[in-house]
Amino acid sequence: MTNYPCWDTKASMLVSEVEEQERSEQLFCDKALGLEEGPKGPPTEQAEAQLNQLGKHSKKKLEFIDWSKAREVALTHFAQEEPIELSGPEVDGKAVRLNGSEGVTYLVPKGTAKLIVDRCCRICIRMLDTMVTSTLELYACSDLDLHLGQPLGTLQVDECFESVRVVYSERDHVGHVYHQNSPGLSISYAGDSSELQVVGSEGAVQLCSRVSPEGSQKLFWTSPVRRGEGEFPVDLPRGAKGVPMPVRSIQPEPEVAPSQKERQELAAQRRQMGNDMFRANDFMYAIVHYTEALHLDPTGAVWANRAQCWLKLGDHEKALADAQQCTEVDPANPKGWFRKGVSFHARQHHAEAILALLEAERLEPHNKQIRDAIKMAQHMARKNTAGA
Repeated sequence: MTNYPCWDTKASMLVSEVEEQERSEQLFCDKALGLEEGPKGPPTEQAEAQLNQLGKHSKKKLEFIDWSKAREVALTHFAQEEPIELSGPEVDGKAVRLNGSEGVTYLVPKGTAKLIVDRCCRICIRMLDTMVTSTLELYACSDLDLHLGQPLGTLQVDECFESVRVVYSERDHVGHVYHQNSPGLSISYAGDSSELQVVGSEGAVQLCSRVSPEGSQKLFWTSPVRRGEGEFPVDLPRGAKGVPMPVRSIQPEPEVAPSQKERQELAAQRRQMGNDMFRANDFMYAIVHYTEALHLDPTGAVWANRAQCWLKLGDHEKALADAQQCTEVDPANPKGWFRKGVSFHARQHHAEAILALLEAERLEPHNKQIRDAIKMAQHMARKNTAGA
C-alpha cells in the first residue's frame, strides 16, 4: 500500500531545497554584479541619491539648530514692579528671546548679542548699551515701549497690530527700521514720546523707514524694500563688515576747491557714514569718517559724535578734547556738554563733571539720561569728599 502522506512530505522538502538553491544562486549573481537589492534603472538610482543628499542636509540642519539653541536663551516673565536686568552668565554673549512676557520692564545692559521680543504685551524695554550684533527684532507684540539709549543698526518689526512705540535718544542713533504688517509701529528720536510718527501699516509688503533729511517736516520717510537675487535688499549699499552705507556715494575730489555748500554736502555724507559705522559698533572706522567730516565742515554735532566714539573706546582724554571743541563751536549743543561731563566723570574729576552736566540739563531739561548722570557724579563727589 502506497504511503501518500510520506511522499507528499518528501516532495515538499525537495521543492523547498530547489527554491532555496535558486535564491542562493540569484543572490550570488546579484552580489557579483553589485545588485544586491535587485536591478535599478536610472530613475531609481537618481531618487536614492537625492534621498541620501537630503538626509545629509537634514542632519546639518539639525546640527545648526542645536548650535543656534546653545547660543540663545528664552525667558518669560509676568507682572512685577521691579525692573528685570538682562545680565549675568546666563545671557552674556547670547541672543535673548523674550517670549510671551507681560507687564514687565526690562533693562538691557552691555553683553547681550541680540534681542528678540516675541508675542509680548504691556512691557517696556530700555536699552542701556549697544548690542554685539546691533540688531533687535519685535514680533506680534502689543502695547510695547522701546527706549534706545544707544545707537541701533537694525530694528525689525513684524505683525505688530497694536501700539509699539520706539524712542531713540538721538537722531544719529537711528539706523534702518524694517517693518511688515505692523500698523501699530510709531517712532521718534526726540528722547521722549512727544513726537512719535506712525510709520507702520497693514500689508504683506516689507517697508523700510529711515531718518528724513534735516529740515523735512516729517521725522522719517518710508519706502518699500526692493529685493534682488537671494532676497537681499538692493537699496542699501554695503561697506566695511557688510554694514549698510548711504545710498549716495561720495564723488571724487574735484580739481578746483569745492564751494562751501559742496563741502557741507560732502561733510554730511561723511557724517552719515560715521553714524552707520557707530551703529555697527565699529567705533574706530566711525572716527575716520567723522574726522573727514570735520576737515570739510567742523560742526559741533560732529565733534560731539567723535567724542562719543572716543568714550566707547575708553580714550577719555581725547573724548574730553572733542567735547570741549563742541562746546566752543556750538555752546548751545547739549550733547557736547553732556559728553564733556561724562569725560570728566570718567577721569574722576567729579566737580567739573557736575558743572558740565548741569549746563547740559539747562539746555535739555527733559533728558533723563542727563539727570541720572548728574546724580551719579554728585554721589561720587560726596563719596570722595567723605573719604578724604
